[in-house]
Amino acid sequence: MLARKLTLVEIGVGALPSPSPAAPRYSTWFPVAYRPPEVPPVDGVVPNPVADGVLIEWNPVDQAGVIYVIERGPSPQGPWTEIYRTVETRYLYSDGSGTKWWFRITPTVRGKPGSGSVVEATPSPTTSDLIEQQERLAKEIADRIEADAIEAAARADGLVDAARDLLAEAALRQQGVSDAMEAITEEAQHRADGDLNERLAREAAITLEAETRQSDVESLSRALSEIVAGSGTQFDSRKIWYFDTTADGWTGNGSDPTVTDGWLRPANASEAPWVQSPPALEIDGSAYRFAKLRVKRVGTPVWNGYLQWITAEDQNWDVDKRAPIPKPLWDDNGVATVDVADIAWWPGEVDAVRLQFGDEQAVANYFMVDWVAIGRPTPGAGVALVQEEARARVAGDVAEASKRETLAAQLRGDYEGTDLSQIATGLFAAERDARVSADEASATAIEIVQARMPVGDGALATEASVTEERQARADGDSANAQATQLISARLPDGDGKVASVEALDSVTAKVEQTEQGLVSMGERVTSLNAQFDGEHAGDDDWNAGESDWNAGTVTVFTVIADGDHAQAKKVEAVTADFGDFKAGVTEQIDAIAEDVSAQAQQLVGVHAELEGKASADAVNQLRTRVEHNADGITAVSEQLGSVKAEVDGKASAQVVQGMQAQVQQTADGLTQVLAKAFLHLIADGGNGPLIGGMEIDNDGRVVNTRFLSSTFQIIAPGADRGMEWRDGYLRVWNGAAQRIIGTGFGNTMEGLMDYFGPNVGAGAATKSNAVMWMDSAGNAYWGGALAAGVLRNAVQTTSVVMTGTQLVCGPFSTNGRNKNVVVSFSRQHRRIKSTQGQDGFVAGAGQNTCTINVYRKVENDPETFWTQFVARGGVNINNERDGPDTADAGWGGAITLNDGADGSRQRQYRAEIVGATEQDVYHQSGSFTGQTIEQSLSIVSVET
Repeated sequence: MLARKLTLVEIGVGALPSPSPAAPRYSTWFPVAYRPPEVPPVDGVVPNPVADGVLIEWNPVDQAGVIYVIERGPSPQGPWTEIYRTVETRYLYSDGSGTKWWFRITPTVRGKPGSGSVVEATPSPTTSDLIEQQERLAKEIADRIEADAIEAAARADGLVDAARDLLAEAALRQQGVSDAMEAITEEAQHRADGDLNERLAREAAITLEAETRQSDVESLSRALSEIVAGSGTQFDSRKIWYFDTTADGWTGNGSDPTVTDGWLRPANASEAPWVQSPPALEIDGSAYRFAKLRVKRVGTPVWNGYLQWITAEDQNWDVDKRAPIPKPLWDDNGVATVDVADIAWWPGEVDAVRLQFGDEQAVANYFMVDWVAIGRPTPGAGVALVQEEARARVAGDVAEASKRETLAAQLRGDYEGTDLSQIATGLFAAERDARVSADEASATAIEIVQARMPVGDGALATEASVTEERQARADGDSANAQATQLISARLPDGDGKVASVEALDSVTAKVEQTEQGLVSMGERVTSLNAQFDGEHAGDDDWNAGESDWNAGTVTVFTVIADGDHAQAKKVEAVTADFGDFKAGVTEQIDAIAEDVSAQAQQLVGVHAELEGKASADAVNQLRTRVEHNADGITAVSEQLGSVKAEVDGKASAQVVQGMQAQVQQTADGLTQVLAKAFLHLIADGGNGPLIGGMEIDNDGRVVNTRFLSSTFQIIAPGADRGMEWRDGYLRVWNGAAQRIIGTGFGNTMEGLMDYFGPNVGAGAATKSNAVMWMDSAGNAYWGGALAAGVLRNAVQTTSVVMTGTQLVCGPFSTNGRNKNVVVSFSRQHRRIKSTQGQDGFVAGAGQNTCTINVYRKVENDPETFWTQFVARGGVNINNERDGPDTADAGWGGAITLNDGADGSRQRQYRAEIVGATEQDVYHQSGSFTGQTIEQSLSIVSVET
């Protein structure tokens, strides 16, 4: 039942209620002016460099009627110049200059502009510029490999020089020790020779001398014992002067000489003082050609001895009649016996002689002579000598003890001269010394064993010796010890040729306190050397032909330890010389450890040489290093090797190879790795070096491999297939077919860069016999060979530019049959947004289209329009919450045409993109983060 409201009115009680007035009602319409919405700025502007320009793309503005204004300026602030207006969301700017520009894209809706979006872009260079850049890049890579090869060769040559320096250093170290030991041997030998010569006239003698001295500051004890035995008279004196009490008629320049205790002393003089014998000696110069004298040195005068003479026929004193007096080997008392042998005064008769000992005589520095004899040696049996001297001395804060012992024997036989090197001699000499002072203690021991034996006409036949020295010294700041032994043997063959061998071993230990702290060092030098000296080696006359040869080894060990580092080092050298031919091997091993690093190295060098003409060297270096400092940790391992052969000034060949492995971790935890290897080959035939080789490196992200070679070949065992890379092109063949890619092959006038056809070799490859070819001018030809009745021609371009892209197929010959022509187009444009969330790609207005015109040309007739077709497509969107979003826009289309007219006249087909559109795609969160574009336009003609 419908419910209603009721109003009850009581009649007759009161007046009726008055009605309420109706409220006025007004209309809601009035005129309002239109205000368009605000135009948002363009978002997601992305410049994509393409060949000869830049493709600018952006997200669409979601408003109807939007037009995009593109402006260009030299800076982000302008000034701006409008260059284009479009309703599409892309613009291709063509500019091959490579100039950097700023582009501003401003959306406008019904004349109202929005905010402009500015983007920077540098158009890619033109194709010709890109070609030039590629050529420069290829040359730069080749130049870099050549520079690396030259630098590696220089490093290898440096290692060869270092190996030679090590050889020279080791030889110098060995020679220094050997010279010192030979000097010790020579000193002991001269001392013994002096004693033996001085006692030639004695038949038997025993001498004993003792000395003591005592004072409040010094205590000295000295004992000298000597036993000597001789047989026969050794020297026949024609004239002899003893100067016992008088000068025996001798005179001098300036003033006459004086006699003191049996010694004749020349007068003091500042220039060449001399003493002269009485005249009229009447000595037969042919029979008596020897002089002997006993000289004493007082102070430190400088020796410059001469013997002069005049004859009965020539009374002039001049340098032509003068013989040098060898410098004596002074004993502890400054006394020596001197021999002057084979004086060249024959055949005349000697009238007088002069003796000069030094350049001057002074009060405290002068020479004296005990006796002078002129005569000749005579046969004798020999001399034997035993001499021992012991000495002990204390003076102030120094205590010293020394002992010297000498055993010497000689057998003269019929020898009449005084050269003891031609006399059978045996020698043992020992010297020991100990010394202590307030701040130092030292001890020295020297022992010498020597034997010599003459043979035949008096030439030395054998000589052998052993020399040993030991030293120890200690003071408040250091302690040193050294032991050295030298063993040598020598043998001539009596015909002027001499062979010798020498062995050396020296050990040194040293500890000392320096300003930098405590340092300990040790060294050992070991050498073995054999030598042969040819009598006429080096002569260029009819005697020439003999050679000197030498073979030796030297090893030096060194160790050092202090507060900063520890080091151990070994240097070893092996050498062999024969005339102009030399060979050697050098090895260095070095290890160093410090508080922040450790490193080790091994260097081996091998050398062969024909002096001044040719040489061959091989060197190999291994080096490792680990370092830990404030910058992080570094570990490096390296190897460098080289072999080189050279004909001086004419030609050389060298191979250098190396490897390097390096790992570095910085203080903030970043790690860098590098593995590298190279092989360089350098050959110079006189026209400058030609360099080839390869380099490969790996930094953990990418591996780079580079080759520099004229040819590169891989051939199967049967040789029916293979691959070669040479002279700038790659050739692959299998049976009757071959493929060649590169430059410099075939007919050079055709400029081939890609060839497929019959296996006629690289030189015979031409466009006329190719099934497929491409040339350096950008032309291409697919087909040209009839197989199973089908003639096929095809071309393709993959340029990503749409409007304006074109390609030409032909011109090519036909057989006059129908040609099935297929023109096809495809394009894929993928946009990627690397983000997570609910936002995603959204497809907007528009559609994907591409309009393509096809043209036909018959021989030299004008080109005519043939047909037009449109390739279409759409957008496929895939949005992921937990991964990247993608939007794939695609185009695709093809048309098939039949061309059966005009017989067998040549054909040419051209396809050109004359227009294109694209459906809008944008991402809800803003611009996308990446994109890829792939495009293909092709023409295929098949004649059946």
